[in-house]
Amino acid sequence: MIWPFKRKPEMEQRSAFPTVTAQYIDAKRKNLQMDGSATLSATVGACVGAWSRAFTMLTPEPLANVLTPDILASIGLDLCLRGESVWHIRVHANELELVPVAYWDELGNGRYHLHIAKPNTTETIKALEPEVLKLKINPDPAQPWRGRSPFALMGASPALVAEIEQAVSSALPMAGKGLLPMPANIPEEQQGKALSGLRNGSLAVVTSKADHATHTGGDRKELHRVELTPDLRKLDINPQADALHQRIVLAAGVPPSLVTGSGNAGAMREAYRLFALQTVEPIARQITPELTAKLGVSRLGIDDMMSSDVAGRARAVGVLVNSGVPLATAMALVGWQGVTLPTAKPQIEEQDA
Repeated sequence: MIWPFKRKPEMEQRSAFPTVTAQYIDAKRKNLQMDGSATLSATVGACVGAWSRAFTMLTPEPLANVLTPDILASIGLDLCLRGESVWHIRVHANELELVPVAYWDELGNGRYHLHIAKPNTTETIKALEPEVLKLKINPDPAQPWRGRSPFALMGASPALVAEIEQAVSSALPMAGKGLLPMPANIPEEQQGKALSGLRNGSLAVVTSKADHATHTGGDRKELHRVELTPDLRKLDINPQADALHQRIVLAAGVPPSLVTGSGNAGAMREAYRLFALQTVEPIARQITPELTAKLGVSRLGIDDMMSSDVAGRARAVGVLVNSGVPLATAMALVGWQGVTLPTAKPQIEEQDA
């Protein structure tokens, strides 16, 4: 008899992945990739890339060494995917440093729990509002302290685009597949010779044509290939995908003609100007008060973005000056404040020798 007090406790048995569904794992993977705001697709990637590259071109005024182009690009990516971007303000070697925050808990009264992701651990910090840079867009009236991604306002459109891509991706493995019924009275060696060169993974052999015809209700013609390739033409996917693509990029503030493959240079230049003036600059103005209060940045300029439109601005200045507008006023209207023009050199008439 074993003394009961010396009996070893039963080991607790836990199962990890056998009870976890593939759907749950896939949902967690998507949530880690883009915070669950929208299902990833090429259209969503085009919008996120446009925002990130545009923010890289912004110029902080006065110039702040802390807002480097890579940090501005991360801010643009966060605002597009999550509607929020949170950074922990630190002082390192007498200089300000911004550390990205993976996720956070806002406790109210200016108190935060910040979670900073690292390669092998997560750093949790208790911080107060003056040391936290929180940028947000599209705040919810019911929760004004939280921002919303543009994709959160699009309904099911981003998910539909991803489902169309998934449908096409699921159909591709069956492309070129087929069945080849063969009569049972053909010797195996002759079957092997007949199928040599055809067994490339796209052809399955049914040895009994009678059984195949019985189950499928088909005719009894031997050696007649049965095609298994999905017919996607009946779904008419292309018009639906194109319409969804245009609606998503437009709702994200990106003109569709800027990301189309058939646009001309003039249309794309106008779309780029519209994107800079109607999307990037308003968002930059929305987040400027927080940057001013925490970092002393008074303005995020788009002059570098508009530098490609020098010819258009010069034409606008010429039209304004010819219509009677003073040169200084015309220069200010096109965004060229403080630009000094070189004085024209007097032309020297050539004298006859």
